[in-house]
Amino acid sequence: MIKVLLQAGHEGTVTGATGAPEEQKNNIRIRNRLSEILISKGFQLYLADAKYTSTQDFDLALALHCDANYAGDEGGGFVDWIDPSIDSSVISNKESQRVAEAIESIYFSESGIKNVPSRRNANTKFYYMWNALSANTHCVIIEMGESIDPHDKVILADTNRVANAIARGICKAFNVPFDPVTPPTP
Repeated sequence: MIKVLLQAGHEGTVTGATGAPEEQKNNIRIRNRLSEILISKGFQLYLADAKYTSTQDFDLALALHCDANYAGDEGGGFVDWIDPSIDSSVISNKESQRVAEAIESIYFSESGIKNVPSRRNANTKFYYMWNALSANTHCVIIEMGESIDPHDKVILADTNRVANAIARGICKAFNVPFDPVTPPTP
């Protein structure tokens, strides 16, 4: 069974890095719906808050955020993976990148959020959570959009749309059918 850890970014934090306005509640709501969808597709799910640590191996640890806020922009998000200096295994790092690219290839076209890959940065590549997980876990972070951008806010409020778009990408990454296959009629 494919084991997936979903972290709702900033969940459980009340001081310090608490996220953008509305971000925590968006991250939690979308994470919870995404977990239901992935369970229905046969994945084994683990839910995490911002303080989670584990030595257990997961096939994917996905951190969900929606605070890719940049002054003067027009919304958008991106997908990033763990920096090779944190993940010393070249094979594991390549797998993190492969999974990230599969999610990216589906999420933005399905959700309607603009993909802005140029926003990948040291903050996401060196995301603190990656140090709290097993070295054999493939790590990806998705900035689903901007919680306060007028366009993105409407889309992020559509929990099913966003969660299904992410789930489709995860299913693609692990070669799990998302849509039911209808057998041909005899």
